[in-house]
Amino acid sequence: MGEFGRSTSARRLPALIATSLACALASGCVNQPSKPAPPQGDEEAQANTPADSGAALSSLRKLSLMRPLDGGIDTPVLHTQIHGYVMGDAAVYSGKGLGDTQVSLRRFDLNLTHKLWLDWLFYADAQWVDDHFEFKDVYVRKQTEHFGVLTIGNQQEPFGIEQFGSFRNTTFLERATTNALAPSRSIGISSSDYRGPWVWTYGFFTAGGKDEGRQQRGVALTGRLAYVLKAAGGLYHLAVDYSTRRYGPGNDQKFDSAPEVALSSSDYFLNTGSISGSNKVQRYGLEAAHVNGPFSWQAEYMEARLQRDSGYPSLRFWGWYAYASWMLTGESRDYRESNATFGPVVPHASWNGRGGGALEVAVRLSTTDLNNRDVFGGKETNLSVGVNWYLDKSVRLSANLVHAVNLNKPGDPYDGKHPSAIVARLQYQF
Repeated sequence: MGEFGRSTSARRLPALIATSLACALASGCVNQPSKPAPPQGDEEAQANTPADSGAALSSLRKLSLMRPLDGGIDTPVLHTQIHGYVMGDAAVYSGKGLGDTQVSLRRFDLNLTHKLWLDWLFYADAQWVDDHFEFKDVYVRKQTEHFGVLTIGNQQEPFGIEQFGSFRNTTFLERATTNALAPSRSIGISSSDYRGPWVWTYGFFTAGGKDEGRQQRGVALTGRLAYVLKAAGGLYHLAVDYSTRRYGPGNDQKFDSAPEVALSSSDYFLNTGSISGSNKVQRYGLEAAHVNGPFSWQAEYMEARLQRDSGYPSLRFWGWYAYASWMLTGESRDYRESNATFGPVVPHASWNGRGGGALEVAVRLSTTDLNNRDVFGGKETNLSVGVNWYLDKSVRLSANLVHAVNLNKPGDPYDGKHPSAIVARLQYQF
């Protein structure tokens, strides 16, 4: 759901990661079975060890084989599970229009689930943002008879298949720029259920804490209705989204998005700034996706209409993206009917099992327009090419080439230019 794009402190970061992993190991490794070493006399096993491999491949093999926190940390007595993931990014640029930071910790996430009384489940998620931990999702959840899954607390509003789904499962390193138009997290109560081909989630929400620099105000009604068709040619997903939020008079509103490259140390190109007099925003969305074995495609359209007081005219912003993905090694993207989103890719033959893992290539085209009437927030069209190598269910290596096909923002130094960026990521989750 929108991600921070500032580089973190290089001196504090290693200490933080080391301390967190040390605590996790001390708490959870007692529950992790040790992996048997190959017999000393087993010539085939010795031949398959990475000792003679290149340094990079050898390091990857060791990381994939180590996995001390496989499955997370389980504390049976306390009925608590701890999971998390780390994402490290590196990038090069043809110009500064898409960013200029070279290396950064993209995300460091820790989350826990705790079983409460009467089958209620407590969930809390914290992420490392700008040199401090920031809580994201904090809620209680329960499966009910008449309202499906009931969720109460700070949560992501149900809008958009990319935005509503988990960030660590997205095909590309960053969500498309259309996330500028989607609502973020806020405090509320929601209900989610699926019956046959229909999957729906709706809720009532109010203000929330800061979420990647954005903060919701006022009160809102947000819902998402999906239809899932399973045919001989594969699975089809169709969905509509709607959200209406009233801020009240005297409130300001801002729409912005990172340029599909998070390592930016400057202001985003897509940024309306503070729009004064905003009192109501209505959002609309359309989703479509198709999975047929190793091939899949996905597309979304979003629109936001902002109503202003004091006689200012209303504003309309819009955006869309579409992409196609092909799993070269034959895997298929996992579709989750419980919330109509996509789950993680699990290789048929994982790297730590001496296989090759899963390899995916994808191409995306996106456009978001935040120029309307007296507001010039920018219009950006990007073409992205991505490669993902899933070593196993825990380790993922990715690279994206992002090229700005069109940048349109009168007065901006990058107006009319076409910068590009290549971004690489190592993701490890437990």
